[in-house]
Amino acid sequence: MRKDLIQQISKDKKIIEFLKFLVHLTSLDDRLIQCGSNSLNLLVEMKVDLRGICFENIKIKDTSLINANFVNCNLSGSQFENIDASGMNLNRTKLFNCKWKNIKMPELNQFEGLSNYANSACISPDSTTIVTGYQNGSIRLWDIKTGQQKAKLNSHASGISSFCFSPYGTLLASSSQYECIRVWCMKTRKIVLKLQGYNPLGISICFCENGTLLGSGGDTSILLWSAKTGRLRAKLNGHTSRVNSVCFSPDNITLASGSTDHSIRLWDVTTGQQKAKLDGHNDSVYSICFSPHGSTFASGSGDCSIRLWDVKTVSLIATINGHSNQVLSVCFSPDGITLASGSADHFICLWNIKTGQQNAKLDGHTSGVSSVCFSHDGTILASGSSDESIRLWDVKTCQQAAKQDGHSDSVNSICFSPDGSTFASGSSDSSICLWDIDTGKQKAKLSGHTNCVNSVCFSPDGSTLASGSNDDFISLWDIKTGQQKAKLIGHTNFIKSVCFSPDGTIIASGSGDCSIRLWDVKTGCQKAKLDGHIMCVNSLYFSPYGFKLVSGSADGSIRLWDVKTECQKVILENVGICVHSVCYSPQGTTFASGSEDSFIRLWNAKTGQLNAKLYGHRMSVYTVYFSLDGFVLVSGSADYSIRLWNVGTQSLIARLDGHSNCVNSVCFSPYVNIFATCSKDNSIRLYQYRIKKLKKILTQNDETIRSVCLSPDGITLAFGSLDCSIRLCDITGKQKAQFNGHTWIVASLCFSPNGTTLASGSWDKTIRLWDLLQGLEKAKLDGHSDYVSSVCFSQDGNTLASGSYDKSIRLWNVKARQQKAILFGHQDAVQSVCFLSDGITLVSGSTDHTIRLWDVKTGQQNKQLNGHDDSVQSVCLSPDGSILASGGGDYTICLWDVQRGQQKAKLNGHNNCVNQVCFSPDANTLASCSYDATIRLWDVKTGQQKAKLNCYFHCVYSVCFLSDGFKLASGGNKDNIYILDIKTAILDSKYKNTLKQIKKSLLKNQQLNKPLFKNALLVISKNPCLEAQGALIFKGEFFNHQGVDLRSLFKYKGSLNFDN
Repeated sequence: MRKDLIQQISKDKKIIEFLKFLVHLTSLDDRLIQCGSNSLNLLVEMKVDLRGICFENIKIKDTSLINANFVNCNLSGSQFENIDASGMNLNRTKLFNCKWKNIKMPELNQFEGLSNYANSACISPDSTTIVTGYQNGSIRLWDIKTGQQKAKLNSHASGISSFCFSPYGTLLASSSQYECIRVWCMKTRKIVLKLQGYNPLGISICFCENGTLLGSGGDTSILLWSAKTGRLRAKLNGHTSRVNSVCFSPDNITLASGSTDHSIRLWDVTTGQQKAKLDGHNDSVYSICFSPHGSTFASGSGDCSIRLWDVKTVSLIATINGHSNQVLSVCFSPDGITLASGSADHFICLWNIKTGQQNAKLDGHTSGVSSVCFSHDGTILASGSSDESIRLWDVKTCQQAAKQDGHSDSVNSICFSPDGSTFASGSSDSSICLWDIDTGKQKAKLSGHTNCVNSVCFSPDGSTLASGSNDDFISLWDIKTGQQKAKLIGHTNFIKSVCFSPDGTIIASGSGDCSIRLWDVKTGCQKAKLDGHIMCVNSLYFSPYGFKLVSGSADGSIRLWDVKTECQKVILENVGICVHSVCYSPQGTTFASGSEDSFIRLWNAKTGQLNAKLYGHRMSVYTVYFSLDGFVLVSGSADYSIRLWNVGTQSLIARLDGHSNCVNSVCFSPYVNIFATCSKDNSIRLYQYRIKKLKKILTQNDETIRSVCLSPDGITLAFGSLDCSIRLCDITGKQKAQFNGHTWIVASLCFSPNGTTLASGSWDKTIRLWDLLQGLEKAKLDGHSDYVSSVCFSQDGNTLASGSYDKSIRLWNVKARQQKAILFGHQDAVQSVCFLSDGITLVSGSTDHTIRLWDVKTGQQNKQLNGHDDSVQSVCLSPDGSILASGGGDYTICLWDVQRGQQKAKLNGHNNCVNQVCFSPDANTLASCSYDATIRLWDVKTGQQKAKLNCYFHCVYSVCFLSDGFKLASGGNKDNIYILDIKTAILDSKYKNTLKQIKKSLLKNQQLNKPLFKNALLVISKNPCLEAQGALIFKGEFFNHQGVDLRSLFKYKGSLNFDN
């Protein structure tokens, strides 16, 4: 009935708004608390999008909010009581003055401040303290309620392998590799006994139930010690390899031991004789534990199994399978009903002893779980892991966790629909799920494959989904009906990758049969078979226009194919042991690859040359994907992390952690700033990516832009290119004209003051004058004997100055088209020339590190300005004529007082040669561009950097302000020309700086050990896990149903507590 009701009302907007209204009423009238609580429960179960809503002062009681998504919500002043908050997402939520009590949450705490492998964890008999031991030999005591460290015990010099509390908690025994066992007094926290004996490897220790004996195992023997005197009482021999675990029976009569020799042995504690040898495991036995009643004991082994044994009959009761890796630790609950197991597969499992069925699977650790321990009341389970964390779990809540939508096995592939409203996921559970992007609600489940689904891809019109599977065929699905439209059969092995062509007429598929096949979407028939790879084809991607196809294979090669001719164009070999993923950039100029060797490579799509190699992941890179603008690349790896890369600077932007297993696939949404990730941990995560709207692509160009210039009327842009051409376009990007004539790089352009003539200087040693009205070449000026690097008109337009690599400056009569004068003085190439506003003085910058001022009439040098330590690449005069700016090869910019000839300021920030500087029309801002691929904006008065723009993949050669002063045109190496929004850039920079200062202030008081950029908007998983990254907490109370303060858990999850 309830499910039917939810289905009926889930699409009724009026009912949804009414339910929200009832939730808000709880802040005004206490009589409506239960009504509002039930309403919120319905909204959560219907997966209504609650993100960003203000829920101030609401009062919610006695309900379930499992997997509630409160991202960006304001919950300040809220009062929650007796709430099941399993899997709640509180990322960036405001939590001021809240009062939360009796909150049920499976994951109570994760202790931070750990920088070493946590080998073992144990809870004190009174359940107030948890003790943990580490590889560096330290032991730490923690308060279970607050999560705060109570003490640190230092004595061992090598890794802690085991410890155990005495029955009343007054003593703690600890063992370490290659050292003696130490016994600590818990009151004084000092060593009271050192047990020195034959056994050098203290792998396992255990107190007997009355506290008089202590057993230890390490090499092939077991030692029994007097807990009072520390004397060796007995040595038990029998195992033929290392003893990993020892445990006393509750009646103190029997000792059980598990060994690397695969056997379990039972010993008579009184006589020291072996009572029985139990065989059954076919790998090392890592852990032994007696049930509270002593009639049964459990063993965990490297063979991935758990076995239950009858103590009286010394026989096997049951074998429990479920873990996919070594079982490292087992522990009975105090009531003997539940067994907990920790494994190298990162999971903790809770088992029903009577039925052998799994009650719960706890997902949270990101590495092997080496230790599990119940509290003495059985309500809390502690776990220690090599991921350097200790976690506490609420046992009851874990058992009662509701079943969630989602996949039950590894999620291998995700893809957004073209309209951005839906995304599809394919899983090893043989299913495909369709999800609503706003709510995370499962819209449909497509069943038809009989084996693992490896790849999913939407058609460009969004009507069809293609999927490839280990069942050797490709399925086409109708998105509206969810029905299978067609089955494409031809491959003789599993399908690893499927991809639609941009026009939607062709599907490409890569397979374990080493072939690529092209399919006609309409007919479902195979068009072509592309052979060449000698191992599995892991990934395929069409170029933006669909003319090319790139493929990556397990044979370590990447191949480029011509789709029309169905022929191989380029082979890139030795690019890694195995290429897992390939992806074209939206511009089609670059493609990326991810490989087994943990590197990401960026390639030139035309030539196949390697542009860059990105390193950061520690293990195989399984997936790569470009953002819509091509400036960001996201990657996912076997190291469980996601990384964002700046493609232009080849630098890491951010690392995102959250998945607890390999990241199999990543994908950007087409219209919203969101990307999705999926993992072998069975979950899907959505992340918000803040795309700066700073740029507009004016025109796409595959050649290097060396010069950009704006006409005096602000209507036309001219740019000179490496392809020897000059193009004119309006500021919308529409091309107006193209001039051809130069035979080498066009290095400099300048409009005449009246806008009728364009001058160009080229590396072909010539200067040309172009008539813009007629679109013809007016003149060719010869005279320089080397590259012409710069040209500039005088204020009246009658004179043209040119600078050259021949170390000279030449002045030209524009009307007569003849040389007027030659200015000599520089000792190296002249890189830039600029007239002062008086029309009499010319400024020049040179590779000889100097700036010189010349009298145009006499040709004499007036001044020489020294300040740069390398070549002066660019000089520019402010519109009011008072300031001269220069950019140099020493990575600096100098501001000069023109009248005095003195340096006013030196601006530092670029990390490579500054190619050009340009003043804004109001002279308040200076723009600079550099070989470091950045454009920077500077405040002329203060000399401070106002903004840094990362828009280019490579060097930026030229910048030019538009007439409104709010936009900037730029050109760079093998890239586009962009119009950049200056206001947005400056505001964005101010936001970043402010946020940076806030973070610095907060981090002084809160040492977060997780990156701040981890804000998952949505997590889809069958294993609920709290998210609280960036949540803001101030005052208030947060307690679970056992009185444990939840703020420590929130803090570990990345929240910011302003109380500290």
